[in-house]
Amino acid sequence: MKLFGILTAATIAVASIFPASAATLTVYSPQGDQRAIWIKERAKAAGHDITILNAGGGELFDRLMAEKNNPQADVVLGMVDTSMALMKKAALFQAYSPVWATELPAGYNDVDGMVHKFWQTPIVLGYYPDTLGELTPPKSWLDLTKDQYKGKYVIGSTAAQTTRIYLAGMLARFLDENGDVTPAGWDFMTKLYNNAIVVNDGDALLQAYKSKEATITLNWLGGALKQSQDLGLPIKIIDTEGGTPFISEGVAIVAGTKHLVEAKAFIDWFGSKEVMAAYAEKFGQVPALPAALARSPAKVQELAKIVKPQPINWDAIAPKLDAWLQRIELDIR
Repeated sequence: MKLFGILTAATIAVASIFPASAATLTVYSPQGDQRAIWIKERAKAAGHDITILNAGGGELFDRLMAEKNNPQADVVLGMVDTSMALMKKAALFQAYSPVWATELPAGYNDVDGMVHKFWQTPIVLGYYPDTLGELTPPKSWLDLTKDQYKGKYVIGSTAAQTTRIYLAGMLARFLDENGDVTPAGWDFMTKLYNNAIVVNDGDALLQAYKSKEATITLNWLGGALKQSQDLGLPIKIIDTEGGTPFISEGVAIVAGTKHLVEAKAFIDWFGSKEVMAAYAEKFGQVPALPAALARSPAKVQELAKIVKPQPINWDAIAPKLDAWLQRIELDIR
């Protein structure tokens, strides 16, 4: 009995010095290699052991849907509104409200408490003053169908995330009471394409601006700024009437995870103001959390003020978007 007591006490003492290792979380994320490495290293330093499966958003979406009945991921991180809304609708997530969620602005918290968004990426309308000539820049996305803008902007492939988002943002202005696009909306979309230079790849898109044929750009903010640098042309971003569509990356816990405690702790850490501010400093991304934005570099804070967001109900639009894009491909493009 005495020996048993000694061994038990020793076991407890060892356990207190060397606690049991936390489970390794599997995180599915489309974040690029450098960003994924940064997240993993920061997480490890904070005591979160994670493995990141890094792939394109479409590939991860298909994989998560296929694994629904046998989930392999614990957390989904960094996929955009439309994908997160569709996966939520398919019951791939379980509810959890991280400690930072109550501080998020309206629109960044999921009403069902499953998806919480931490970065904001506006899809902007901009122009190059040096090649605009005597044209007056558009004030709204809806102005693009005016005759004076014919051949002055480019629409890319509908497979591209940016194209999908700005087309959705425009069609969202033409919805009936059932959430379907009105005839006026499809008339607008036909005129939009008739006025555009339509391309299938990034090289053709860039060439349209290099030739100075196109001068109005439809792009995500970081892409617009990079394109401006590549062209060697200053750019003006338009704070459009009716607002600008925003892509917001979200995080959610996969339903059926065997590591719920660790998943909650990781999300609490990841979305904190300290981590989001550090990410903003490293990569120039604009955090959604006001406290993180306040800690971010001045340049990032300025980017957050460029445009006003367009209110879009992604939960309602996401299930319809593929059908809308298919109609564009078959009947309009």
